Parts: sequence; structure tokens; C-alpha cells
Amino acid sequence: CAAVLKSMTVFVGPLPSLRSTSQQTSIQAEDPEWDTFEVYPNWRTMVDVTKDQTRDVVEIFFTLLGQGARCRLLVTPETTVEEILKRGRKELGFDQEWIPDSDFKCYVMEDHGEIKPGAISGPVKNHGLTDFEYEIYAVFEPSTY
Repeated sequence: CAAVLKSMTVFVGPLPSLRSTSQQTSIQAEDPEWDTFEVYPNWRTMVDVTKDQTRDVVEIFFTLLGQGARCRLLVTPETTVEEILKRGRKELGFDQEWIPDSDFKCYVMEDHGEIKPGAISGPVKNHGLTDFEYEIYAVFEPSTY
């Protein structure tokens, strides 16, 4: 039995990787087709990213700014900011009944993470809803302490 096992060829471990020659590598690097930016576009060029709202349902980020808690919500343009606040608080586990929704103010995020001045309310379509990269910050601002 031992003689049979010794005579069998056995491969253990991963197969060796195939390597290209330096000549093949230099040919690929010198190919002008691969030197253009258009061959490796970023995701913004692959999808139609506009600053307009064209979809019936849009995915937005909802962030509780003081805690850093964040979730994604699907909304329609007619969804109110008040509904988003209620859904977002519930999704993130901050829906205690002894803290009223009126103690939270919602703001829209501008480019580069800056908060657009002025609290928002009403339908989200009135506050610059876009198809991509739309975020609402909720800030705890109680009227009384």
C-alpha cells in the first residue's frame, strides 16, 4: 500500500501563479489606449448624476448630527421632513416618546458636509431634493432645558 502511495503524484497547496514577462508588461504600459482617463471613469461618469430630482423614489441619508448615527431612507418628493424625522429617529433607535419631534431641527447638507442655514419643514421636494447625495441632518435643539 505504501508503494502505491509513493508512486502517485500529489499536488498540495495553491497552484503557482502565472507571471508575465517584462516585455509583455512594457507593451501593456506603452499602449496609448490604456493611458486615457476615459478607460477608467469614476462612477459619476457611468451614471447620470444631475443636481435635479428626476426619480419617483429617492434614497437619502438621514443623520443625527450629535451622535453621528446615520441611516438610509427611501422617500418620495412629497414626503415631508417631519415624516423623515419620525422614520429616521425610529430607524436609529432615538424614538423615545418623552423627547418630542419638535425638539429636533432638520437641515440640508450642502457640498463638502456644510449645513445649509435655516431649518427645513414641509415636503422635501421644496428643499432641493436631488437623485444622488442628498442628506438631511437632524440636530437636537430643545426649546427649553
